[in-house]
Amino acid sequence: MHPTRQIYLPTEIVVHIVRFVAADEAHRQEALYACCLVSRQWYSAAVSFLYEKPRLHTGNSFQLFVSTTSPGVGVRRNKLKLGSFVRRLDISRLVHHSSNSVTARLLGRVKENLEVFVAPRVSFAVNGLPALSKCTNLRHLDLSLVADPIPFPNLKKALSHLLRLRTLRLPRSTNLDIPDSSRTEWPPLLNKLQLSGHFSATTIPSFSWPPALTSLSLKNCTDLSVTSIACLLSSPQLSETLRHLTISYANRRLEPGSINAVTALLPGLTYLSVPGDMVDETFFDVLSFVSPPLALEVLEFDMPSFDPIIHFETASLIMALDKGLSNVHSIGFSDIFCTDERILEDEEVDDVLHKHAEQRAEQGAATAVDETEVGVYYM
Repeated sequence: MHPTRQIYLPTEIVVHIVRFVAADEAHRQEALYACCLVSRQWYSAAVSFLYEKPRLHTGNSFQLFVSTTSPGVGVRRNKLKLGSFVRRLDISRLVHHSSNSVTARLLGRVKENLEVFVAPRVSFAVNGLPALSKCTNLRHLDLSLVADPIPFPNLKKALSHLLRLRTLRLPRSTNLDIPDSSRTEWPPLLNKLQLSGHFSATTIPSFSWPPALTSLSLKNCTDLSVTSIACLLSSPQLSETLRHLTISYANRRLEPGSINAVTALLPGLTYLSVPGDMVDETFFDVLSFVSPPLALEVLEFDMPSFDPIIHFETASLIMALDKGLSNVHSIGFSDIFCTDERILEDEEVDDVLHKHAEQRAEQGAATAVDETEVGVYYM
């Protein structure tokens, strides 16, 4: 019997194959793990991809990941510092598979190149902030599921070290009804913020917003009544810098008047997404008399807060498109509103949007957009 001869491939070819395997998100983890088992050469080429964005959907996978990247005291460690390969850490699907101390220790092991962190619901708390503050390459931080109350001044102090952070989702337990640590600076590049939790209508007008903020999302807020949202959005800073605003259906005390207040306070918005059932005739009645027209370009009627019903006439929307909404080129509807009647009426809206786009193009307007971005779409 002749011994089998192993076929040698140049390392450059192996790396190219590994990159191809890593591009298949559905089977990425299993395939990369198999690559690591082929030989030392393949292991060296594939291991960084394997740990770059691990899929930790089960307790077993998480425990194995922790044991290799963050072994306990006295356990032999891998010379490669596997934690340094991690760029995305999403443990949002885990429930009772970790603890506050384990999560904090894990962050300490993966801090070097971590760019995205999505925290779990029950195993991240204030004691994890020191480790979080050392993840200085973070660009996206999602704490929206965190249930344990984290004092906002403590959180903001930790965030001040994350100079590359661009996107932040605050915990649903956030309480802004306490003195803001205004002396503590926000990350300078932070431009997308999801606000959740509780705030006071009396103190929120003086809240110190991130200086580079252009996109704000309101989700899981305890009170978005007319008075509260008016106080929240009354900041001169928001009026100057904010361009995108999303108001989720998952907010309490939201009412049509809350949506009406938005356009009055933030006329410079170019994108607005609101629950579709929170918009009524009064929203368009006001916009029919607005001059000059709003800067708004994209308007979305997203998932409803209560009922999957549109409470305005299509004629009112079309009239507003000729007045205060004349800069709008795209309108989105949640799929839940897609009845046969709705689709027929939306064809008329679509025609108006394309007509306006053609007029802007003929006039050489600076607001002219690509044809593919014009019209009605469904989400």
